[in-house]
Amino acid sequence: MKNCVINAVLLVGITLIFSCKKDESAPTPEKYFPTVKTIIESNCLSCHSSTGSWEGRPIAFDTDAEITAGYAAIKAAVADPASPGPFGNKRMPPAATLSASDIDSIVKWFDKGGKATD
Repeated sequence: MKNCVINAVLLVGITLIFSCKKDESAPTPEKYFPTVKTIIESNCLSCHSSTGSWEGRPIAFDTDAEITAGYAAIKAAVADPASPGPFGNKRMPPAATLSASDIDSIVKWFDKGGKATD
């Protein structure tokens, strides 16, 4: 009788172990940097690059390191209210407005720390 109980417990345990599988419905963390990089390439590099019309002044976004170093300025320029004065926050890009979706992606990337490996 003792062997039957042990065998039954082992059988149930083995069945549970092999029937467990990863929950495929679990959400994966969203990666924002690739989207932000595409937004910058499409909307910012015409001025903010080493070959842009402003030659990257005051900041260039030629590399991932430059983009991540400027994460706070990027978010401020697209999502924060513009502020007056020579050193105030300017709305970017100057000739247009980014879509709400693009702005949302930049803000979420900023909120996650503005890294290239978010």
